[in-house]
Amino acid sequence: MARVPVLNITTLRRLKTLPWASDSQLEKLLSHISVRRIERRTTLFTEGEPSNALYLLVSGAVKLSLPSLEGDEVLVSLISPGEFFGITSLMSGLTRGFHCEAFSDCWVGIVPSDTFVTTLLGVPFADFSALMGSTVSRWAALLSRYTHFQGFNLRQRLALALLELAQKFGVQDARGTILILQLTHDDLSNLVGASRQKVTEHMKELERQEAILRDGRRLIVLPERLQEVVGPAIGNWRA
Repeated sequence: MARVPVLNITTLRRLKTLPWASDSQLEKLLSHISVRRIERRTTLFTEGEPSNALYLLVSGAVKLSLPSLEGDEVLVSLISPGEFFGITSLMSGLTRGFHCEAFSDCWVGIVPSDTFVTTLLGVPFADFSALMGSTVSRWAALLSRYTHFQGFNLRQRLALALLELAQKFGVQDARGTILILQLTHDDLSNLVGASRQKVTEHMKELERQEAILRDGRRLIVLPERLQEVVGPAIGNWRA
């Protein structure tokens, strides 16, 4: 049986984990961390799973990935020793954004997210989570958006962009969600990384599919129809 690595203040300092924390803070945190051996190719968590624990990689390597539309794996990042991962657990209500698997045999420390926050910062987890939710979660959503763009065709990228715009700049209407932000096809082409001509073609196709409607110069989107275009790979879009 593999020997459990010693996880103490010296180890955390060597791994450059939480370099700003005092020895007393780290000592308190260590009392709440459980260390487990994870064999290569073992899944730690999957995309969309409830998120309530934070992970610290002690040794080995862990990978974060997403499935492509064809079902292939898209590697997002490799985690190295000393890094925390599973940070969506620091924001209440968020689910895991990626599939996480051991890239090699490794040792992983696990700590409940609320304990991590209260031990290190001495503030209620609900307050910290609310702050993270109103600031960092927007950047997490941005990362998720561009990560999911990998492997999407243009129509799906366009539908995904329209879903985001509807959530941020939309007003509910009996027909759908009216975009109050005036956007040209040039603006949309810059947003999804395609030519204006191609964007125009796909916008017309989305109109034929009744995923979007025109009311003069205003654009009305139907989120349920756009979600069907995006497909199940990303689930229900949230910004």
